[in-house]
Amino acid sequence: MTKKEFYSKLKYKNTAFGLACSLLLILAVGSACDIKPKKAQPEPQSSQAAEEKEPEPLEEKIPDKNTYTRGKAATDFKYIDIRSDKQLHSGLLTPYTDEVAYQGERPGEMVSIYEYLFSENKTQIAYARSTQIYLTKETAERFNAMARDFKGQTGLATLMIADGYVPESDDMKNNPCWDGSYTKTAKCEEHFLGTSIDLLTYPGDGSFPEFTGEDKYAWVLENMSHYGFILRYPEGKEDITGHEPYKNHIRYVGYPDSQFMYDNGYTLEEYIEEVKKYDYKNQYILTDTHGGKYCVYYVPADKSKTTNVPIPINGDKELKYRISGDAKEGFIVSCMVEEPTK
Repeated sequence: MTKKEFYSKLKYKNTAFGLACSLLLILAVGSACDIKPKKAQPEPQSSQAAEEKEPEPLEEKIPDKNTYTRGKAATDFKYIDIRSDKQLHSGLLTPYTDEVAYQGERPGEMVSIYEYLFSENKTQIAYARSTQIYLTKETAERFNAMARDFKGQTGLATLMIADGYVPESDDMKNNPCWDGSYTKTAKCEEHFLGTSIDLLTYPGDGSFPEFTGEDKYAWVLENMSHYGFILRYPEGKEDITGHEPYKNHIRYVGYPDSQFMYDNGYTLEEYIEEVKKYDYKNQYILTDTHGGKYCVYYVPADKSKTTNVPIPINGDKELKYRISGDAKEGFIVSCMVEEPTK
């Protein structure tokens, strides 16, 4: 074989080999393109996990029981001037005993209790010993609400108002309180405030049993704080109230103060002493089971004729509040910071 023939033959083999490699490469690429990726299979799940998850409930803001804290629920205030001498002896929380002379004015907005003995549909829900018994309008309205709910819960329409404010009675006419200014008060009773009620029961058989707060009537003592009432002279507190105990004598002091007293077992006197520990920068705060938030605080009376009292505001709007004198040293401010949501 000549040298020329050898190289010619070698060139042919190389060409063939190259063609073969190219063909193999094309086949390999084509096969790779035909391979489809395997779909990822979901991991087995229980039927409960497979279901769509419900969103997590929001944190419940309404407590399941009334809670008490101290701090600053109301944060913004404006100041008003009130007469130290006059206001010190007025308000729903002003004590009224033989030892604490009442020097306030005669109660205003007095109404006959008669029309408040019926529900909205004119069904009788309570009774009164006399139609000449009077109460302040706010007291009468809250008693009406309590009597309606008492009947709704127990089926009884047997509460009877035995005593309240009776302006035409001989006792009232002969009492030193009738001097016009209420300055002679040694023999006056708490009923002169128009916010106190003595209860009897009226079963409808001609008898008038005493209200003892027992059996179904326990509902009244357990729930009256929701309506702003307290048991004024509880048993075991004689040394504090200066009065023998009565289970049938209730007094309207307004909410939330009534709830503060009921939950903590305070008499009116004990409550006033407790509130003195708090000022507007460090308030006594109640968050109740209806979502309402309330605070109370104490303002010492200025020895001058007027006292500068901070009252709570929200922007330019005043929050709902009340001011009561303690008849001695200062004023209690009761405020609703947040309205109930239920």
